[in-house]
Amino acid sequence: MPKDIERTMTRSMKSRSLLPLITGVALFASACSSAPKAPDEPLVFYPLPPDPPRIQFLRTVSRATDIEDGRSGLDTILFGEQTIQKSVMAPYGAAVHEGKVYVADIQQGVVLTLDFTGRELGYIKLEGRAALQKPCNLEFSPEGEMYVADLGRRQVVVYDSDFNYKNEFGPFGDESRPVDLALAGDRVYVVDSGSKLIRALDRFSGEEVISFGKSEEVGQSLRSPTNITLDEEGNIYVVDTMDCRVFVFDAEGNFLRHMGAAGDTIGRFARPKGIAYSNDIFFVIDAAFENCQVFDRAGEPLMFFGGPGVGPGNLYLPAGVWTGTEGLEFFRDQIDENFEAEQLIIITNLYGPRKVNFYAMGKDKRFNYDVEPVPKAEPEPEPEPESDDEERG
Repeated sequence: MPKDIERTMTRSMKSRSLLPLITGVALFASACSSAPKAPDEPLVFYPLPPDPPRIQFLRTVSRATDIEDGRSGLDTILFGEQTIQKSVMAPYGAAVHEGKVYVADIQQGVVLTLDFTGRELGYIKLEGRAALQKPCNLEFSPEGEMYVADLGRRQVVVYDSDFNYKNEFGPFGDESRPVDLALAGDRVYVVDSGSKLIRALDRFSGEEVISFGKSEEVGQSLRSPTNITLDEEGNIYVVDTMDCRVFVFDAEGNFLRHMGAAGDTIGRFARPKGIAYSNDIFFVIDAAFENCQVFDRAGEPLMFFGGPGVGPGNLYLPAGVWTGTEGLEFFRDQIDENFEAEQLIIITNLYGPRKVNFYAMGKDKRFNYDVEPVPKAEPEPEPEPESDDEERG
């Protein structure tokens, strides 16, 4: 991660309590910028001034009318109010793929599609053996295949690039509860929360290569694994919700270290859930604090954003997070003209009126991000008291 990003994120956020600052955001009136935005949404930036902004809230999608063109007044007079419309109910995992946002909706048992170019909220029609029950998380392979961790089926279900059923892996035993997955080369790492294991499968055959997560060493066994992400080196980061920290393993499942711990200050968790990685930065959701914390590669906390509530940028029982450089083109009209967006962040809420939330991470060109924080002056040493002999002399 560039040093200027690390400096400006870190200098005012470390050691702060998450409790008093959990709702802190910077709201800027629309007069500050001529950039168009979603209807009735103020500009929201994180962190608070005087720190330079790093994250801009963009918009929310919860129902068809949030993305599709509204009905005309004449249509309403002739046909009445629309009583039934497509909605997002209980979203968890999300991903951007080939011009669309895909969202796993646990309550509806479907994968939703958010098409900002075509202005349509839809869903992938999957029937028969391809049908989903409680999809939690999803990921796309380099070949365009979609892998879905389905809690209801207790399986990982694989679809080809046209969303035709291709394969299914599992169940992996009576206690099997696959809730998340991550792809790396010829492997798919599956978070089996019921068995408290990470299962590494051959992603073509489904054969289990290794499993890990249980150890005789104190502090190295998973208690309640929920979400997973990988870095470029193949290291595996697993969120343990009950243990309130992130476990780090190498590609073969050897324990390396922890990230975070239980607590209420920056860098600590109460109920961690989703995790995502991009550009040397980790994003970790906390469902209790209802925010997203940002960490560097070493596991050092940089900042947090979100906070409880139903206003723009707030989170309401957040669950999943995705980040990457894809998808920023969908939000050109929402990104402030002075904000240079570098990557997109998607956060899902299981409850509340704002279900799928979009943010941009970047820099505001009106700020100097290279300025080092002013160090505190060292106090002058007090003079040594003179001895009695010196006074007499």
